[in-house]
Amino acid sequence: MQRIWTVASAIALLLALKAGPAEAQKLRIGVVDMQRAVSETDEGKAAEGRLMGAKKKYEAELNRKLKEFYDEEEKLRKAWSILKDDEKRKRAADSRKKFEELQKRYLDAERTLMEKKTKEMLKITQRLNKVIQGIAVKEKYDYIFSNAAVLWAPRHVDVTNEVIRAFNAK
Repeated sequence: MQRIWTVASAIALLLALKAGPAEAQKLRIGVVDMQRAVSETDEGKAAEGRLMGAKKKYEAELNRKLKEFYDEEEKLRKAWSILKDDEKRKRAADSRKKFEELQKRYLDAERTLMEKKTKEMLKITQRLNKVIQGIAVKEKYDYIFSNAAVLWAPRHVDVTNEVIRAFNAK
């Protein structure tokens, strides 16, 4: 999807450059820093807070489980010399299994957090796109590009602050 926007942006810029000087002066182009817009809107800040809360919850649980694991490992290490071979094998296998479960929990938590973040950011980005379209129509912009598709643009074409204000106002 990003590649399509990049190609579309490049084509639009080429068309703008191909236009004669008189037409190019009439052309209004804006640029939006979408990452900044998402993170600086009130909704983006709230989403970030929710995600940080969920992350802390997962971290606390995983740290508790990891401490339990290390405590059991320490007990096993101390008792290792007096255990019979069968018991050593059994406990070593149990320990490996518990460690693998911890790894799985960590990966699951990481995946869950990433999915939540993606879902939150997609929701905000979709609403931002509508706000950007509204600004483009109202302010008579010919094109508004994401800064991800633009290598350089002068500051006066950056409409990110306007987009954030309009988004927060809705």
